[in-house]
Amino acid sequence: MQRPPGTRWFSLYRRELVVLLVTAAAALAAAGAIRGVDFIWGRGEVTVAQSGDTLVAPARLNVNTAEVYELTALPRIGPKTARAIVDYRREHGPFASLEDLVKVRGTGPKTLEAVRPHAMCAPVPEPAEETED
Repeated sequence: MQRPPGTRWFSLYRRELVVLLVTAAAALAAAGAIRGVDFIWGRGEVTVAQSGDTLVAPARLNVNTAEVYELTALPRIGPKTARAIVDYRREHGPFASLEDLVKVRGTGPKTLEAVRPHAMCAPVPEPAEETED
């Protein structure tokens, strides 16, 4: 079948070009609508459900009980600073408040402000004394 001389783009008839363009425009509009809905409605908080033997991570890290590897998850805290925090805690006892972190070498006000939303200073429970019955 011979194409008429009026259409040259991809050697398609005018009607085929219109169908192609309308289909492409509809697909792009649908993709944009889906992306827009996800952008507007997808801004809520993420809820993590506990399932089976999976544990949900705590919202804040207790600097009085955290280990070195846990402290490195905090912003602006590297392995060296995390080790210094644990060593300071062993030497001087638990932190009374989060502000006491600035006493540790390698931490300062900027580190304290970066860590504040992610950490806390909860009291350390005393070990239970064993009594013989």
